[in-house]
Amino acid sequence: MSTTPNEPRNPDYGNQPGAGQPNPGQPNPVGQPGPGQDPQGAPQHGYGQQGGKYGTSEYNPNQYTGMVERPGLLDKLLKLTLLSAALYILWSVVSLIANSVTDLAAFYREQGLSSEQAEAFASSGGVGSTITGLVIGLLLYFLVYRGLAKGKNWARILGTVFAALSILSYLFGIFGALMYGGLGIVLIVISIIAVVVNIMWIVTAFKTPNSAYFAQNSRR
Repeated sequence: MSTTPNEPRNPDYGNQPGAGQPNPGQPNPVGQPGPGQDPQGAPQHGYGQQGGKYGTSEYNPNQYTGMVERPGLLDKLLKLTLLSAALYILWSVVSLIANSVTDLAAFYREQGLSSEQAEAFASSGGVGSTITGLVIGLLLYFLVYRGLAKGKNWARILGTVFAALSILSYLFGIFGALMYGGLGIVLIVISIIAVVVNIMWIVTAFKTPNSAYFAQNSRR
């Protein structure tokens, strides 16, 4: 009985799709590259690798929340608040000393005011009114500082109003400080520094990082 001759091998077998690949469930033949490997056996990019494809960064879910973190510029604003408060205290102390050693009634009479008017003006700038203004001012500073530290936009608005009024008050006080003689020069220097600090406070409060942070907190 004759045997069936061997059929000729298909010369295109090695070029057919899927040729040389194991069937599902079968082990990978030795020497054959597996999925995610190049012919030398090195893992290909995109398989089990961190990061996005085509050189893009890995997806970060917090990247698209739009939340503004607490800016470092806020710390500068808080320091300017403390500096402004310290200058206000210094100005008040020097003013108290100046009022105690100066005869304000005599000064006003020399300016052409009557005795009644001179006494009234002198009493309005006395020790009691200065101390009362100092206490109220420090309470406002404390309120603004606490609000700013918590990112409250109302504290920025209140601080802006307070800073603007302080600038006007210091500028007005410069003209009247000369009646105190040498202590008046000290008051003028303190007033000029305080005006600069309060202007810096307003500018810092409305710079972009702080504005974005306060606007975000006001919408919550």
